[in-house]
Formats: sequence, C-alpha cells, structure tokens
Amino acid sequence: MRKTSLLIIVLSVLAGALGLALFNRPPPPASPDAATEQAAREEAAALAASGGIAWRDGPTLNLRLKGGEVLTLADRGDCGDLPCPAGLERRYRYLGWNSAGGGYRLADAAGGELLLPWSDEPPVLTDPRHAASAEQPLPPPPTPAAEADPDLADWLQEIADGRDRSEAPRIAASDGRVRRDGAQLTLTLNDGRKLRLADDLICGQAACPPQIARSFDFAGASPDGRFLVVEEHWDEANAALLVDGRSGAATVLLGLPKFSPDGRRAAATVSDLEWSSPRRLEIWSLAGASPVLDFAVAAKDEDDTVYEALSWTDTDHLLLRRGPWTGPAKSEVMLTHDEGGWHLQTADAGN
Repeated sequence: MRKTSLLIIVLSVLAGALGLALFNRPPPPASPDAATEQAAREEAAALAASGGIAWRDGPTLNLRLKGGEVLTLADRGDCGDLPCPAGLERRYRYLGWNSAGGGYRLADAAGGELLLPWSDEPPVLTDPRHAASAEQPLPPPPTPAAEADPDLADWLQEIADGRDRSEAPRIAASDGRVRRDGAQLTLTLNDGRKLRLADDLICGQAACPPQIARSFDFAGASPDGRFLVVEEHWDEANAALLVDGRSGAATVLLGLPKFSPDGRRAAATVSDLEWSSPRRLEIWSLAGASPVLDFAVAAKDEDDTVYEALSWTDTDHLLLRRGPWTGPAKSEVMLTHDEGGWHLQTADAGN
C-alpha cells in the first residue's frame, strides 16, 4: 500500500511538471505562408498610407521619384526553368516612408532594410541609418513624367552595339545552346531546360540603382563544352558565372576563367580592386560532379597586389603576371602544382 501511494505521488509530481512545461512552452513559430501573408498585409497598409506615390502591380513594386519618373522594382525567383543563381533573385517589399532619412523604406530578398532617398539625383539604395539634412515628411505625388529620359535609350543602344561586336560571334559558335533576345540571355542545358538571365539596367522610367544593376554577356564555353561562361557586370566591376550544362548550377568566379588545356582546371583573378573581394586569385578543379575551389590567394589589408592569368603550359603550370594594381611594375610568376600542393615561384625558376 505504501509503495502504491508513493508511486501515485511521484506520477502526480511528474504530471504537474509536464503540464507546467507545456503551459510555459512558447507558441510555435508562424508558418512561412502565414509570415508571408502577414508581410503582404503590412505592405498593403503601408502602400495605402503612401498617398499614391508607391503601389504594387503583382510582382512589381512601383515608386514615384521626385522628378516624376516611376522606379519599378520587379520580384524574381526563377530564371527560366531554374531557380535564379544565388544573389540574382529579387524580392522587394515596401515598409513605409522614412521621415528622418527622407525616403522610401524597403526590404530586400534577404530581409535587409534599404532606403531610397527622395532626391533630384539618380536613384540609389542607401543605408537606412542615413539621415536627411532636415526632416522630410511624406511628399505629395509629383507631376508624373511623360516618358523615360531619352539618354537611357541611347545608353542601352550603346550596350547593344557593343554586344553585337563581341558577343554575337560567340553565340553563333555555341551550336544553338545560347540565344540573345534584347536584354535577356538564354542558355539551354543538356536536358533542354532554359536558364534565362535578364539585365537589370532600366527599372521602369529610370536607371536601376547601381546597387542592383546587372548585365550579362555570353563569354564562351570550357574546352570540353561542359560549362558555359557568362560575364556579369555590376556596379563598375565584373565577375563570371560558370554554368554547368548538365545541372544548371552556377558557380561565381572572380572573373572570366582561364581553362587548362584539358578543361579540368580553371583560373580566375581580380583585375580591378573596385570589387572588394576576399580573394585575388582562384584555381578551381572541374573534374568532379561540381566545381571545387582548389587553391586561392587571399586579399590582405593594405595590399593592392593583383594577378593576371596569362596561360597554362599544362594542367599543373599556370603563368601569371603579378604586381600592384596602381602601378605598372608587374612581373611574371609561375603557379605550379605537385604532390605538395600549389606553389608560386618566379617564372624563370624552373618547374
């Protein structure tokens, strides 16, 4: 009897503890769908309070600029038949008017907050902690601009003319795998799926803010034809996308790759320090299922050394030119691979 009573007491204590834990447990987080719906309701309320200077049309967010033009920011999650490569997806949400900063409050795809200042200058996206010289209340809608700046059309035509000279021959040699339709570049994968990369240069009636401006040029293929190379231009710098024709996976490189003769390795370098990259030189192994970073030279503080990949003598030897970015004093060095890994040596030191 005593054992039975003790057992009842123990079970009662455990049940009470369990009940208290369940009572104090925080509620489960909202589902992604619920969070998305809540964000959409909050944006709708903010747009309604904008006095007509901000509105949404499906996947596009429209913002009236001080000069009357409309800046259009389009959401994009898919690039043709595939998800957009990392960093190229676009999603914008209107958060409201920032009186202290003097502009529109926006959220990007990563959830970070941005500020689009109300200004006569071309549109830029800045840190929301930026403060205007004076409090800027929500402005009344300006007189709408009749059309975009004609200089923008001339700028786009210059880009198109340059592509006709440089890109068109490479597309013609791609055996139908690559196509250009105005601002859109289409790559056809081995299984027929399409990866479509669209320039972000004009956003409605204005030039896209430099922080999101992008354009894409086809730059050729690897020696074995497995990879297609796309040069990506952004904010006065450039990088490259190495697109696997089998999977559509895109690897971001420092710049246009220099392939080894057998196509099993690729070198990429930073030639312009306008891009604050953590690396100056990369060697990628392309022999496996996906590219693997095999060797890299990291950027160092107060060091403006840059590299230029000149030529592979074979799959284990890459001739480079190395020197300060701001000066002409550059010399040739050989990057050599052996059983001990990769080694930099002066070009005349032997292999």
